[in-house]
Amino acid sequence: MIDLDWIAKPFGPGDIAGDGTKKLLGTSVATPSLLLRETAQNSWDARLVDEVPEYQMRFRRIGGEVIGVLRDHVFTGTSPSSGLAEVLRSPGVEAIEIHDRGTSGLDGPTNNDSQVDEGEPTNYRDFVLTVGAPRSRTLGGGTYGFGKAAAFRASTCGTLVIWTRILIAPGQFEERLIAAAVNPNFQLGNRRYTGQQWWGVRPQGDDSSVVQPVRGTEARAIGEAIFERTFAPGETGTSLLVLSPAYEDGRDSFIAESRAAVPINLWTKRLPNQASSRRMNISLTVDGEPIHIADSKDSRVIAAKEACLQAVRHAQAVGDGVEASAEVDPSVTVEEIWCRSPRTLVGHLAVTPCAVPPGDPFKSHENRVTLMRNQAELVVEDREYPSYRNMIGEWVGVFKPVRELDSAFSASEPPTHDSWNPNSLESAHKRLVNTGLRRIGEEVRTFLAPADAVEDEPQESASQLAAALGVLSRPVAGRSASAAPRPGRQSRDVKARTSKVEVTGYELVPQSEDGDPSTAITRITLLARSDGEYVRVTPKLDIGIDGRNSLGDPDEVYIGSWNTSEGVKYDGDGVRVRSGETFTVDVCYPDGVAIDCTFLGEDA
Repeated sequence: MIDLDWIAKPFGPGDIAGDGTKKLLGTSVATPSLLLRETAQNSWDARLVDEVPEYQMRFRRIGGEVIGVLRDHVFTGTSPSSGLAEVLRSPGVEAIEIHDRGTSGLDGPTNNDSQVDEGEPTNYRDFVLTVGAPRSRTLGGGTYGFGKAAAFRASTCGTLVIWTRILIAPGQFEERLIAAAVNPNFQLGNRRYTGQQWWGVRPQGDDSSVVQPVRGTEARAIGEAIFERTFAPGETGTSLLVLSPAYEDGRDSFIAESRAAVPINLWTKRLPNQASSRRMNISLTVDGEPIHIADSKDSRVIAAKEACLQAVRHAQAVGDGVEASAEVDPSVTVEEIWCRSPRTLVGHLAVTPCAVPPGDPFKSHENRVTLMRNQAELVVEDREYPSYRNMIGEWVGVFKPVRELDSAFSASEPPTHDSWNPNSLESAHKRLVNTGLRRIGEEVRTFLAPADAVEDEPQESASQLAAALGVLSRPVAGRSASAAPRPGRQSRDVKARTSKVEVTGYELVPQSEDGDPSTAITRITLLARSDGEYVRVTPKLDIGIDGRNSLGDPDEVYIGSWNTSEGVKYDGDGVRVRSGETFTVDVCYPDGVAIDCTFLGEDA
């Protein structure tokens, strides 16, 4: 069996320290959920045409001969900042083995500087050599390099073994194996290293950081000695071994969270009787034994979500032959989500009542709208609407944008793919995504309480604020002169209060060099006032004339961002803040108009 070469990356211009790579994903998602989401999305994107991909996560303990192979043949050296050496000295090591089959595997060139033609695969270098490389597959779900970063985050020693099998010509396959680690930067002799390391083959006569994978029979020999799931004849795909997983709350807790994360994040791939082009076979095993993953037979919440998705598919007429003939549950309400200016169909929202029985494993996941992309149909976010008056009880919903806007919603996602942030988009797409999210909230509000969507609280009209904001934008020709500010107007004239929120100030945000010159932004300072610990703040925005009369078309007035003690948030539906906290909100609107802003507050 071949011994791999250890290659550490020395610092060069513009390099990021290795442990900084793992921080790129942030910490908004718990490690079990993040690991499953990112690796499963990559597997889905790599699926082969006319095949149902297989995805499996195996929790195992390795020892004896396997540790010997890792210690003696794979990890032939390591950085002093790595915990890998200590891990390999243990008689038994925890590991997570993740594999997919029925996928393309990590094909394409194995070096980072080769030019490839448009449409040619670069999966190997995107996953192994590059952090955050976008998937070239149209409207896919993942980002290859970030899937790798999620796996590194899941390992206490930041170390993976990667084994892949690809098709290089009809009937001809190639196996590739390499190990990689991301650790804190370190120094050997007089040279500094980033902490990124690989174990593979160093090209003969080359003492640089260039590294190639082991190929062919040598790769197979090591792979079959390490991995439980090998490759059957004709199979392609990829296997990862995550060494020494970060079981912060214990192994059983990590497994339980991973098990729950499958139906939360991947339920769309497990619908019974759906077209093979939409399915993925997903499983988990613990010490060689398969474990049950809840589905629609176990949970009314999942069953209701599936009914909503089928209704949205039917409305959007994707036309794969299943949706057209599938029966739509009559309890599901489907609404078109439109932007009025410009008039554009943004997507479809399906909502349905969902009486959740005691003992439902996903009891805490009702009363949410699942947001997902049109074609990938991978869950982006389960969005809650806690401030809405609810007259029907428990419910669930599903929203998908239309295919034409899929790329706009995709572009608004952060690397973790767990939210839509319209503020990151250019003006035209920002307006469509922002309006879509706001319209979803409006339709949910109407569904829950058709006659009286939100319970009124004692409040003052914000018309004074709207008139005052007219001061901050240039007057529009033909507008009433009364829209102009009165001389000597003081800040007390712009207070808009409810029993829970007070507007204490405002300022016009200067236009940035790359900003939209037709859009003005006003930053409003708010104070949360309540005897409770938290206040939920919900905005009501419109364009006004004389600060009082609505134009009835609020699409062009939207929340850019909230800035609270917990950081910046991009949520047009509102924000939760601590009582007594002063925070700001950026309101975006067409330059030259007055706006009508009301902020509703209630204990949260």
